[in-house]
Amino acid sequence: MDIENSKISESLGLTSQQFGILLGIYKLESEGKTASPREINKEYSRTHGKGIQRSNFFSQMKVLQDRGLIKRGRRASYTVEFENIRNILSGKRENLQRELEEFDKISARTEEYFRKIAFESTRPVVHYMEHDELYRRIVKALKGCERVYASIDFPTIAYTYALADGINRKSYLEMIWDRCFKKERLEVNYLTPLDIDLPFNHAFRVYGDPKMAYKECSIVIEQLENQVDSHDKLDVRYLKKPHGMDVLIPEDKEPLEFFLFTRDEHKDIVGGIHMRSPETALSAKNSFMRDFEYAEQVKGEKGKAIIKNLRKEFEQKYGVCRE
Repeated sequence: MDIENSKISESLGLTSQQFGILLGIYKLESEGKTASPREINKEYSRTHGKGIQRSNFFSQMKVLQDRGLIKRGRRASYTVEFENIRNILSGKRENLQRELEEFDKISARTEEYFRKIAFESTRPVVHYMEHDELYRRIVKALKGCERVYASIDFPTIAYTYALADGINRKSYLEMIWDRCFKKERLEVNYLTPLDIDLPFNHAFRVYGDPKMAYKECSIVIEQLENQVDSHDKLDVRYLKKPHGMDVLIPEDKEPLEFFLFTRDEHKDIVGGIHMRSPETALSAKNSFMRDFEYAEQVKGEKGKAIIKNLRKEFEQKYGVCRE
């Protein structure tokens, strides 16, 4: 059997012997002869050098009938059912097309495909960590990712080194400044209500002086305004009341893990939950993005208005601390 015949036979799910019988029936039909079992076997013998044993011949004929490839007519004469053959080949073509499309997807995104199948059956790994361990783990995650999504009361990225060091987050600040601002390899996306109480309380805790806390907080607001205007890799968006818990999601090709923050009565982060689960991480990202896309970007004219309102709120709450 040549390559072309072999491909057709394989597509129809036939053995070479069954396909030979099918071709014999067609040839007899084409020549205007009666395609009886006796003539079919004789035609097969002329083509292949020998016939098929009677018991085996009729069992093969039954297979062809059951699959709808041939039909028995009057006087035990058989015909080829081309409409059914076309339907079978058409169905085979659709399956091959789907397989080809899937192959193209895998070929284009080989690494993502392997990552998906490697982790899709993995049970979620959940671990609670205190503040310092939590931020060490976050810094480690940020070292190798391309993007990070964080829902937080106020963006730590705007803190000074002294303030970040005072609350044990200097390593975190250094990492995002280095990769986002200096190397421009990390895309940082913050969703925040810009709660000015948080940086003020941090500054007061670090310096123990309301005047120093006021000055520090003024610098933080100034830095935030400069950062969003100067760095394309930083996207800060304002939403007065974000939904859900505060979350941080690092992402390379796709999210595999995420962090949920836990807070004390002063809204300060005291620890958090680290969960490694691609499915849950993707769900957390999708939830984050619904709010993020709706929120106002702290950049341009709208951003200036948001920062202006932030300064106004800050003065109303803590302006007395200047004295």
